[in-house]
Amino acid sequence: MIEVLQALGDGNPAISLAPLFDAMLEGVVVRDAHGRVVGCNRMARRILGLPSGDLLAGGLLAPMPDYLREDDSILRLDEHPANLTLSSGEALHGVVLGVVRAAGEICWINLNSQPLRDTDGALVGVVETFADITPMKSAQAALRAAEAHNRTLAAAIAQAGCAVVVTDRHGRIEYVNPACCRAYGYAEEELLGAKPSIFKSGETSAEVYAELWQTILAGRVWCGELSNRSRDGCLIRESVSVAPLRDEAGVVRHFVAVKEDITQMRAEERRRHELFERVARLERMELVATLSSGIAHDFNNVLVAILGYSELADAHLKVDGRLPRVEGYIDEIRIAGNRARGLIQQLLDFSRSGTAQPRLTQLESVGREAVGLLRATLPDSVAVIDEIERDLPALSVDPAHVYQIIMNLLVNARDAVNGRGTIRVGARRVLAADCPVCASCRREFDGEFIVLSVSDNGCGIPLSNRSRLFEPFFTTKEPGRGTGMGLPVVHGMTHLYDGHVRIESEPGGGTRVEVLLPVVLTQVPGIDSPTALGA
Repeated sequence: MIEVLQALGDGNPAISLAPLFDAMLEGVVVRDAHGRVVGCNRMARRILGLPSGDLLAGGLLAPMPDYLREDDSILRLDEHPANLTLSSGEALHGVVLGVVRAAGEICWINLNSQPLRDTDGALVGVVETFADITPMKSAQAALRAAEAHNRTLAAAIAQAGCAVVVTDRHGRIEYVNPACCRAYGYAEEELLGAKPSIFKSGETSAEVYAELWQTILAGRVWCGELSNRSRDGCLIRESVSVAPLRDEAGVVRHFVAVKEDITQMRAEERRRHELFERVARLERMELVATLSSGIAHDFNNVLVAILGYSELADAHLKVDGRLPRVEGYIDEIRIAGNRARGLIQQLLDFSRSGTAQPRLTQLESVGREAVGLLRATLPDSVAVIDEIERDLPALSVDPAHVYQIIMNLLVNARDAVNGRGTIRVGARRVLAADCPVCASCRREFDGEFIVLSVSDNGCGIPLSNRSRLFEPFFTTKEPGRGTGMGLPVVHGMTHLYDGHVRIESEPGGGTRVEVLLPVVLTQVPGIDSPTALGA
């Protein structure tokens, strides 16, 4: 090689340094002033993928490979750095080229071209030195791909609809995505360094949190639901997945939590469940009403015979001479028969098989008549307070139905105070807003109503019994004191007029029952004479 360089110069002989050039770790190619290759070392042949040995043929290194730019386009021969140096006389450094080897594989090199001049400064050739940078290029490509992948991943997390929280092993927040900030109403800087307990609502038990930490500290993924609270106090129900993040050694260093807001979904599920319960309840009550109607008519025929023969037996005893004991038995038969007849009437009323005779009725008159009747049967230790407003509009209802509704509620209140307490009976005109829910049919309602209310300060209704209050024959009273038909009858008669029922009760704190009859019942054409019960 040194002989080649010397030959290009002044032609003086020199000591052969070819073994030194062959030992170099860089490829070296020498060209004359015409661009012909006149020499190369062993590393050049290896990098360029050329056969070993003397490859000089007519002053050319044959065959020369194709070169590529960094954008993978073909490099023209006149654009090769050696030719550019020969044409300009300027050295070029750090030019990255791709070498297309004979097998089609590409080797990337970092090439420098240096002009060679004689003692007079005339350009006599160029020397190229280059190093194989293929591993570095591969690493750079892998790095760029990894960076692009990480950018995509970061963008996906940042733009995700679910809240993402990354904490260290001790639970301090190191990252939150914008969805998390939107969900909880905090700025990012407020959350960084804080702990997820900032979201706690108090609705999730300590046992759930203990299980969560036990699971993730053991290196496993925890999935479940948590109730958290936003900055403005709104409760958020979330489906949460918390996973441990390990380092290269497999040690858990961080935790990532992905949270999906399922508040609306759970609310929809509750509404669907309530709707299902409402439909099931109505279907059950309709079924009982149908059965009750059929049973009541048949049983009523049996009662006619029982009561009729009781009257005949009593009449014969009076003719033949009194037998006090037998007469007492017959009296008990008549009492039981009349009680059964009253129950049958309630069943018929509940099934709506009775004939309603609506007419304009003054509710305050019916209410005060019922209060007067109840007072006559109560001891002095029970106070009945009349809170019925005056000048209420007359409603087009059957006064017998209104009377029975009020009496059923009064009897329940009487039994609740158990001989000592206060019963209040009220009636007023109200506007129902915010869509309250009927206690018996479970529908929401609104509008203007006349409210009949009966309240007491008695024993109250246990929470476990609230859902069954309107089931026929369900009663919490001791045997002989209740049939379980009072509130079902109230339900049937109230809804006959598109009304609704509301109940407020606390165990040991009394009960208040409201029957709401719509004011539109006043709009009945052709009726102009309000009546009270029996008018």
